[in-house]
Amino acid sequence: MKFISAVLTFREMTMRMFLVGALSTSMGASNASAETSLDAPCPAGFSCSLSEPRDGACPHPAIVLDEQAKSTRYESDPFSRALEKACIPKTGALAARRGGELRLMLGNGAVKLYKDNQSKKACEKGPYESCKTYMLYDYFPEHRFLLVHIMYYESDQWLLVRQQDGKEEHIVAPPRYSPGKKWLASVFWTEGPSDGNNGIDIVPTNVDSTEPAFHYRSKGYELWEYVRWESDDRLSVKVTWRVGNDPELVDWPAEVVRVNGQWQLHRWPPGSPRP
Repeated sequence: MKFISAVLTFREMTMRMFLVGALSTSMGASNASAETSLDAPCPAGFSCSLSEPRDGACPHPAIVLDEQAKSTRYESDPFSRALEKACIPKTGALAARRGGELRLMLGNGAVKLYKDNQSKKACEKGPYESCKTYMLYDYFPEHRFLLVHIMYYESDQWLLVRQQDGKEEHIVAPPRYSPGKKWLASVFWTEGPSDGNNGIDIVPTNVDSTEPAFHYRSKGYELWEYVRWESDDRLSVKVTWRVGNDPELVDWPAEVVRVNGQWQLHRWPPGSPRP
């Protein structure tokens, strides 16, 4: 299990912003940082807590090893307006930014609007869920999905928006394709105010698919991590959790398998055969 600690400001209250802010403070103190492949093994003595898919069309900061922090970090802020500005042209004419408003042009001719709210009342006096900003984070051109990130006062959220009709799927993190690109899977864990993002999502990519999406949110203390897609019908994951009343945390292998058109989540003790 990976543990990270820091003193958080009110704008650093999510795990992602902590990784950007707290870990990036070591950039000036250490020149011995080197880029590492997302698929490379974690070096001994490091906590490699960042692993982000790059299946979309938009640019994102590299994930690098920080020698001083002995951890991974983003090379720069992954939620900057500059990155959104670089992402918007990747959509053609499907997205635009107008000041504090993100505009998505849908296939049915409608325009879907996401309006920022950074007013003093919303961000200092509450209700804090009204203090938010929207960002176009990524675009999946083959299936016309737009990934929107929402930053709240003390948490964040991800929306996978289908451009054809504007349908939204709430997911826990940027997704990655299955081998045949039939599904997009999102797996993420975090501890803290944004712990609603713990879980697993699997969304069909075919706009005409009649198969439902799969959404699982952690029950109790469960930390879910992506391992790999085995096939279009099987996703391998790992869960760190407490079994019963045992106070010790354990890592168990798990998988999400599609059976008769339905996704099923299974976990089993280490060393045991798959059920």
